[in-house]
Amino acid sequence: MQNKNKIPVCLIGAGRIGLTHEFDKKRIKPASHVGMWTSFKKTKLLGICDKKIDNFILSKKINKKIKYFDNPIKMIKEIKPKIVSIATWKDTHYKMTKLCLNLGVKVIVLEKPLANNLYQAKKLINLMKAKKAKIIVNHRRRFDDEIIKLRKKIIKGEIGKILQVSSYYVYGLLTTGTHVIDTLRFLLNDIAGEVNKVSGYTNNFKGYHSKDDKNYDAIIFFKNGLKATMQSLNIKKYDIFDFHIYGTKGKLLITGIGRSIFKYKIIKSPEHEGFEELSLNPQKICASLPRKQFLKLAKNATLCLQNKKIKPLCSAYDSYVDMEVIDKIVLSAKNGSVIKKIKLK
Repeated sequence: MQNKNKIPVCLIGAGRIGLTHEFDKKRIKPASHVGMWTSFKKTKLLGICDKKIDNFILSKKINKKIKYFDNPIKMIKEIKPKIVSIATWKDTHYKMTKLCLNLGVKVIVLEKPLANNLYQAKKLINLMKAKKAKIIVNHRRRFDDEIIKLRKKIIKGEIGKILQVSSYYVYGLLTTGTHVIDTLRFLLNDIAGEVNKVSGYTNNFKGYHSKDDKNYDAIIFFKNGLKATMQSLNIKKYDIFDFHIYGTKGKLLITGIGRSIFKYKIIKSPEHEGFEELSLNPQKICASLPRKQFLKLAKNATLCLQNKKIKPLCSAYDSYVDMEVIDKIVLSAKNGSVIKKIKLK
């Protein structure tokens, strides 16, 4: 495909996920929005907007032809991109997304969360519908081929009826816990229904997090009665993003920050006659390697642009529901862990 036929793309925010992760030698590439749009064959990254020109200068090592802007309005009006990535600090997501929608951008790829609060989130969804645009939120497990396969296995009864789920995360409810919530919903909604209530708990043990994003633990209730626990640990000790999924026919474990998935079968107990237990020799059901989730995100964005019937793999509404769950977890924790109902519109 010739360059003139490629879809024009711009980026707002050239920080870690926007750009600098691309220079992390251990990360699978592409590892950033700049890397994604530069390596994807159907798109051409034409402009980057950031307050700091230093980060933009790094992008020249990837593509010397990218233009620098310090004003997003000027960039969008000059380049007229069909797709815009927003990878700014979370407090600016509402402002930047609203700006892009009002300037006629049809597909926006947005880092989570959707907005600062539920009121803003609802306003963005209404504006998006009015502008006939699409917002794709980068909850990256929805763009992971192995997690997508696992979801299908769970629906087909790979470990029978799901009975209990426990999950673990680090570094803030909004920053990382939101990924846990979204992954739980992605994996379980088809068999358990939507989240309909939560109970939140303050974690009283020391765990590192940003000042405006504390660690909370929670019990998440699904419509069919299934409960999933979510507990936080300290990223200063080690990183973790684990899910233990227990069913009537075995157990599934997602570990290694989501890279590895294991299945534990039920076996006869080697110690107690008449009892059964989970095998200590699990079956690995996917390669324990990082996946190129950014390329699946880019493909979804371009298909959403080209075909009105194609839906985002993670929509603005999905992000809104995740925010609703987070809001109620915090509210519950501040009110003695009383159960809070989730009322979705």
